[in-house]
Amino acid sequence: MNNRYCVIMAGGIGSRLWPLSRKDTPKQFHDLLGCGRTLLQQTFDRYSRVVPKENIIVSTHIDYSALVREQLPQLPIDQVLHEPAFRGTAPSIAYVACHIRQLNPNANIVVAQADQLVLNEELFVETVERGLDFVSKNNKLVAVGIKPTVPETRYGYIQADAPVEGFDGMYNVRTFTEKPEYEFAKIFMESGEFYWNSGIYIWNVNTIIDTMTTYLPEMMGELEKVFREIPVRAERRKRGYEIYTSFPNASMDMSVMERADNVCLLVGEFGWADIGTWDTLYGTLPKDTDGNTVMQSRTLKYDSRNNVISAPQGKLVVLQGVEDLLVVDNGNVLMLCKKGSEKHIRKFLNDVRMKLGEEYL
Repeated sequence: MNNRYCVIMAGGIGSRLWPLSRKDTPKQFHDLLGCGRTLLQQTFDRYSRVVPKENIIVSTHIDYSALVREQLPQLPIDQVLHEPAFRGTAPSIAYVACHIRQLNPNANIVVAQADQLVLNEELFVETVERGLDFVSKNNKLVAVGIKPTVPETRYGYIQADAPVEGFDGMYNVRTFTEKPEYEFAKIFMESGEFYWNSGIYIWNVNTIIDTMTTYLPEMMGELEKVFREIPVRAERRKRGYEIYTSFPNASMDMSVMERADNVCLLVGEFGWADIGTWDTLYGTLPKDTDGNTVMQSRTLKYDSRNNVISAPQGKLVVLQGVEDLLVVDNGNVLMLCKKGSEKHIRKFLNDVRMKLGEEYL
């Protein structure tokens, strides 16, 4: 257990859930599922069943440090790592890997996303424990894959190759595919060879640092030099901030996982969803007999079906004669649009940014 570590990635903005998810309070700090715990708190609770609490590290943007401390007051300040700039998942994973290796050169790490739904936590715990055991004995990077139930175009896919001998549910990886068009997603699902990429990764600290050094040598060289030459954490953090802003904006999937030849797929069958869009959220939340989902607010509905309503507590929303509508009231933004408007929300954000500035983001 002492060699088990968890890194919770909690630095994203969650723009696809705008205007509920805003720059000052992104989605991971909201109780989106109505259970009394935010997505970040639920993630911490879940991984506390697998990893000692003192070995759970939250990696977040420096602007969200206070929110993390507020929502996880039991977490010591030295277990919150700050990203001084938005540079994607690869630099943040590289930084935290170097940090953990200095704490424990034998560490086995699970990288967790702070915005996921898990339905069967017993199976989840069993899956993650098996993955941690595997990487402690094998120089492999493990990606947890979910068997697709629909031809989903909002997730990446991993194609399984030959099974790993002696380890049930583990496969070598043939290919990674970014979010596909519907026709390809349908082919992927029907083939039985492809799994959704959950974004949950498991590896030994030395394996991930060695692999990232192969594919991102300049960035890793700078980081390892800082951790090797600066023993005092405060001074190391200051220097780390200085070099971090020069790192490329790179995703872990595209810059490392899709290129590495030591990647395995571990099948997860614990009921999973990425709470990344309004459509996904609608699919996970309870609905009334007319298919309406109401978050927080009080609502009167007349001849209205299949709507999502999100408004502050204490506010009354009245709907009459509307279908498939997304109604979101948060702070200084009220948005009314059709469900399934992910592309439109990106356009809304771009227009707000260009025409109105940061005030409404």
